Amino acid sequence: MGEWFTRFFDGLYARVLADTAGDPRASDEARMVKKLLRLRKGQSVLDVPCGKGRLTLPLARMGLTVTGVDFTAAYLRRARRAARQEGLDIRLVESDMRNIAFDAEFDAAFNWFGSFGYFSDADNLAFCQRILRALRPGGRFLIEGINKSWLLTHFREHDESLHGPIRIAVTNRWDAATNRVHSTWVFTDGRSLERHTIVMRIFNGGELRSLLSEAGFRDVRLYPRPPVGPFTRHSRRLIAVARRPAT
Repeated sequence: MGEWFTRFFDGLYARVLADTAGDPRASDEARMVKKLLRLRKGQSVLDVPCGKGRLTLPLARMGLTVTGVDFTAAYLRRARRAARQEGLDIRLVESDMRNIAFDAEFDAAFNWFGSFGYFSDADNLAFCQRILRALRPGGRFLIEGINKSWLLTHFREHDESLHGPIRIAVTNRWDAATNRVHSTWVFTDGRSLERHTIVMRIFNGGELRSLLSEAGFRDVRLYPRPPVGPFTRHSRRLIAVARRPAT
């Protein structure tokens, strides 16, 4: 059947994401990314995975040279179409993010909104090492996701939400031995039903700092989201920013 993410993003979830295409928060989040990565106009940044270009597009509007990588061809087609309509010069690459092979090409890179932890521990580390190689010396890498410490104190075994005509029911199980949440997502739109099982590695601040350090990064800094005040175990979401050594 393949890995869960090879099927999840092509289904009804794609319609849920379509509802966020005009989300006004995207520009605010892109400015947050730009500020945390200390990017200036004309510098290059890698968005991986980029999805439908939710942050890729506003960063390009800010004058950055942006490359987006994603596994889902339909998402890249949508991002490419939107970029053409605005006259934005964005490079979009269809690839499993574990297979990127850039070499000292970017001033910064980022992985946004819980898009990290899809893989085995070895593959998660290898991805970080590929990002390190993709950055120029001194380049920065940002990861954003839910904070494990917050998640465990607010853990919900069942959750339901409605996105237009699509109802989502989620059942969660925490595996303390692997630090992974196992989730069953059921999508219904009145005509069809989809069921997906997702397994995600979730990190607290210390664990993410250790992983990035093992990958070769230095000066790992932790922030809450939004980055106001210090990061603590009570912060709902976690932003880590790390630097490739200058030498």
